[in-house]
Amino acid sequence: MKKHEIQLKKTHWSQLIALLLVFTVALGGSSCKSKKKIASEKAAIELANKIAQSKASLVDLLRDDNPKTYEGKVAELNRIKDLQLRDPEIEQLIDQVDAKLRAEYQVILKKQAEEAERQKTEAIRLKKQAELDNINAHFISVAEAANTMEANLRIQQALTYFASPEVPVLLIINIYGDNQKDYDKPTTIGHYLNYLKDIRTYNRQIESVKFDVNHKVIEIELIKK
Repeated sequence: MKKHEIQLKKTHWSQLIALLLVFTVALGGSSCKSKKKIASEKAAIELANKIAQSKASLVDLLRDDNPKTYEGKVAELNRIKDLQLRDPEIEQLIDQVDAKLRAEYQVILKKQAEEAERQKTEAIRLKKQAELDNINAHFISVAEAANTMEANLRIQQALTYFASPEVPVLLIINIYGDNQKDYDKPTTIGHYLNYLKDIRTYNRQIESVKFDVNHKVIEIELIKK
């Protein structure tokens, strides 16, 4: 084979290899661009889904009949905030939900205050009722004493709740009109307790009682059961 023919063949193969290299590089570059495009499209779809789901959740949080607790609503709102979605409608809905939850929290605080006041009032009522029940129990114990000695002992115990043996006892006969009352002949707690000792029965209950600064009874009203 002649020398120039060999040289031509070498040149041909060199060009062919160069073309293959160019094609391979071009194909690789095209494949890389395709992967980037797919990844970008996937990210866009995921973002769109997050936005759509977040909007639906925020609209649901604005419903007056949403069954979630206040704490559950706050947790859901914070979850959406953490996504940091830069969407004008999302941001507007977040502001609306924030305002709604602030109003709900004020309602919760008001209910808590009302419940605390109710419990306080009930505790005072129960304490007062316990005091009245205790005084009544002492009246019953005097009336039901087995003998005079026991009755006298119980009278002394009962008197410890009163400012003195001279505390007035008002025996109500009748209540009419605007809490108008008719009374029996007035007596004192000392006389009344001895009266119970003698008749050995107690058929009244406490209508009202007044205390001094030392929480000793200074006046008591009794009415028949």
